[in-house]
Amino acid sequence: MSQPEEDIPRVVAVAWGVAEFPQKGPKRELSHERIVEAAIEIADADGLGAVTMSRVAQSLGFTTMALYRYISTKDELQQLMLDAAISDEDLRTGVTDDWRSGIEAWAQVLLEAYLAHPWALEIPVGVNALVMPNQLRIVDTALRLLRPLAGGADERLAVLLAAAVYVRGFAVSMVEIMRSREAINGATRAMIAEVATPARFPDVAPLLASGAYFGDTVEGADGPVDDDDFRRGLHWLLDGVATAAAADGEPEPVPPRELGPEEALVEAERALEAGVARRKQAEQQVKALYKAEAQLRKDRDAAKEFAKAAQRLR
Repeated sequence: MSQPEEDIPRVVAVAWGVAEFPQKGPKRELSHERIVEAAIEIADADGLGAVTMSRVAQSLGFTTMALYRYISTKDELQQLMLDAAISDEDLRTGVTDDWRSGIEAWAQVLLEAYLAHPWALEIPVGVNALVMPNQLRIVDTALRLLRPLAGGADERLAVLLAAAVYVRGFAVSMVEIMRSREAINGATRAMIAEVATPARFPDVAPLLASGAYFGDTVEGADGPVDDDDFRRGLHWLLDGVATAAAADGEPEPVPPRELGPEEALVEAERALEAGVARRKQAEQQVKALYKAEAQLRKDRDAAKEFAKAAQRLR
């Protein structure tokens, strides 16, 4: 009995550029990449809840129906946003003997991506996310960094999974703390300090007194959660990996090989994609700077008018 033919999930086909689009519609002016970029801009500014098909269409100057020719559902849009937001452009590196420093840098880039796009943490990571283009590239980069580690591909994949779960979990905690930091006001803190005495809570009381328990910025930290906390936890995680790897013996050597024509083309395409992504990011930064400059000019003009009015009253 023959097996029924299975359909490829549309979101996966769209992400890999193999989905068929209708001949009618604004095909030349619109693409799923442009739709996703617009959606990410909205999410960065106003949160994931503000991303609707109608608002994205309005920001692009198209009708909502035009978007549905390229992206079928809001869930599909979010999955494409997630894959685009967590890019591997800053992760690419060659294999080095120091797998730990490579994975530490890899994890730091992922954390910064999550903090730059906190809405990405609200999107459920379904099975389709595992086979999206950027996600596979991120995995491929990590596995390449882990080549010097003893053990087989299964062990390296397990290390990657543990590191990825740690990064995402830490990012969730950081975002939640930053969003709720003002919820614990001074009066509440004073009350907690009074009732949570060292006699009742001997280990947590010093953290309450220093403010660390409430997520206060400590000296030398860049945010409400000390970045050293992230590096310290990752260090401990990799200590365990290193101990287990040492017990497994030396890794099998990975012989160098030259890229074939098709592989060289893929690498060139990836390099081009990374360059385009960096250019787009720079353009967004320039737009933000222009906007900030315009606001500063308005503030300057208002201050100038106020100064003139003050002089006239003298």
